[in-house]
Amino acid sequence: MSAGTPTKLITAVEFLDMDFDGPAELVRGEVLEMTRPGWKHGVVCGNVAFLLGQWRRQVGQGIVTTNDTGVLTERDPDTLRGPDLFYVSEDRLPKLDVPHGVPAIIPNLCVEVLSPSDRWSDVLRKASEYLALGVSEVWLIDPEDRIVQILRSDTATIQLRVGDQLTSQELSGFECAISLLFERS
Repeated sequence: MSAGTPTKLITAVEFLDMDFDGPAELVRGEVLEMTRPGWKHGVVCGNVAFLLGQWRRQVGQGIVTTNDTGVLTERDPDTLRGPDLFYVSEDRLPKLDVPHGVPAIIPNLCVEVLSPSDRWSDVLRKASEYLALGVSEVWLIDPEDRIVQILRSDTATIQLRVGDQLTSQELSGFECAISLLFERS
């Protein structure tokens, strides 16, 4: 392909039908392949999934997803992000089975766990996309520095460290020690 040839943009549905050797996202119609995140990332994601799953079972509603389930943040050209986890309440879920493709779901909460290769500017850009879409709250979790940043569109960013308690305006009754997120990582 010559330098002057424009890249063919693809849709989210086309992206989902493609095979990749590792993690990837679709950003404004172009595939962005990423590096595998590593041990700490996986352990922290597992801890968060366990804690959110426990809370979800207690309240008896909504869904917690993992493994980069797609969130369509932009259309024409499509951007399909893969938050590490998200929670969506019953009132935001589709009423019927989700067909193959990309459901138009706006999560209540998106969680991104930083990988060693992540740049803060890129992760903050993703968080801004989630908030612009209508996601109420975004947690950015840094396993190296053991901090959590909570972003909401209506308040300043909150930063928590080990020793603090994590609560959420979106998850009524959810509370855990920040240290539990980083357990065994």
